[in-house]
Amino acid sequence: MKYQYNTAANRHLTQSGSAQSGYTLIELMIVVAIIGILAATATISYQMQVRKTQIMTVYKEINQYQMPYRTLIDNGAGVTGFSPRGLNMPAQTKYCQFTVTAPLSGSTTANAIICRIQNLPYLQAQTLSLDYLADGTWQCRASAGIKDAYLPQACQ
Repeated sequence: MKYQYNTAANRHLTQSGSAQSGYTLIELMIVVAIIGILAATATISYQMQVRKTQIMTVYKEINQYQMPYRTLIDNGAGVTGFSPRGLNMPAQTKYCQFTVTAPLSGSTTANAIICRIQNLPYLQAQTLSLDYLADGTWQCRASAGIKDAYLPQACQ
């Protein structure tokens, strides 16, 4: 009696000649393991993208303060004008609680605009800040608790 094995159909013939078809337990376990690995990888990638997007939102919120800040400098505003209220901007948003420091005449103002991050458990009490440089440009800085992988290019 001849035994035949057809790999394309994954069928085995028994001695009596009846066809037996289906997947073995090992094959099914391998498929489940592969799907599990892919799902875990996708979940990690998704979480990282969500965090990057949230940090980008914080960065965009703090950047909205640049123009009003510069306008107050150009108008010769006093020290008291340099606050979120003086800039006609909100004191806080969903992710930020803002602090504004008046510029130092002719020199760099470190932490001119600070966003103390809120409502993001993995970044609680971390800060993203903008320094106003003596040449009139801005420099972004992040506190040490924020991973570079999440930061926009301008803040790394």
